[in-house]
Amino acid sequence: MKATPRAAFAAFFLAALCAFAPGAASAQARDNVYAVTGVYVDETAANAAAAQQAAFAAAYRIGFDRLVRRITLPAEIAARGMPTVAGPALEQLTLSVDVEQERRSSTRYIGRLAVRFNPELVTAMLRQQGLTVIDTRTSPILVAPVAASSMPEDVVALWREVWTQGGFGNELAPLRIAGPELQGAPAWDAAAPIAQQNATASALFATLRVEGSTASATLVEVSSNARRDRGEVSARIQGNDAAGLRAALASLADQANAQLQNEYKTRASTGSGPRSRISASAIYSDQAQWERIKDALEAAAQTVVSEIRIEAVGRDGALISFSFVGDETQLAAELNRRGVRLANESIGQTLRVSGR
Repeated sequence: MKATPRAAFAAFFLAALCAFAPGAASAQARDNVYAVTGVYVDETAANAAAAQQAAFAAAYRIGFDRLVRRITLPAEIAARGMPTVAGPALEQLTLSVDVEQERRSSTRYIGRLAVRFNPELVTAMLRQQGLTVIDTRTSPILVAPVAASSMPEDVVALWREVWTQGGFGNELAPLRIAGPELQGAPAWDAAAPIAQQNATASALFATLRVEGSTASATLVEVSSNARRDRGEVSARIQGNDAAGLRAALASLADQANAQLQNEYKTRASTGSGPRSRISASAIYSDQAQWERIKDALEAAAQTVVSEIRIEAVGRDGALISFSFVGDETQLAAELNRRGVRLANESIGQTLRVSGR
């Protein structure tokens, strides 16, 4: 039987509503906060199996510690202490352990692992201990790991590696790490094209120096209208081998990241984090374009977008409202990175597939 135009439209309308699950997208973004990647372990035991078991147990502990510090306020941790969870109780909080990279011998296991925790169980446990849980993400920040001109190339490469492998992409303020093409002194003119590609409104230049047994990094954040000196972080280099240097550089990256995350959490806990709501008309010529617009919004829900609602759906357009953090320029950059253009037209804000 041939479908009538009314029936075809009804089918399209139902498909549009059913296919878009903003709640699922928001849940996925929240769950990503509870995934701790870049967990480095190095364990030795009597045999290979025992070394791997010890490494995974260490990953549980390290991952849990990083997660707790990620989603709680440092002042509360200082006052109440870190929650103590070990053994089977810690394993119950863990959903999975994924191997990102590994090397093994008959008695040693070296790996970089990703540990995924159960959001509901972790949140309930922390709140029972009187800790405030903040697991809502804000807009990302671009980080440029650069170095003083005197630094050897292998040290500069290691500096960039500890950032790219540090697991900072799942933080509340996700960090996007610039490639080696961004060099030199802190300058927004140099960072702006890369920041736009990564949908970030600012760039943190972390300039490395190594003098004797001390590694330090000067932190300067730049944007289109401001420059902010964020001070310096430092770490002692233990020993003369590559592992000691790597540990010191990783500590610098961790300290810089903690500064950015703690500042955001302080704002979020007092309700001063910038968040706006927008209504936009999604314009499309077929269901494929509508799907691309929805996919872009769902992907953006992992960073700057939340509380997505479809207000109305038609054959060639839909009205969508959603909240976002940051400003509209940053929102437009994030959506453009995902193939959708946000524009201010005569009918108001519109969403269209890029190039259409």
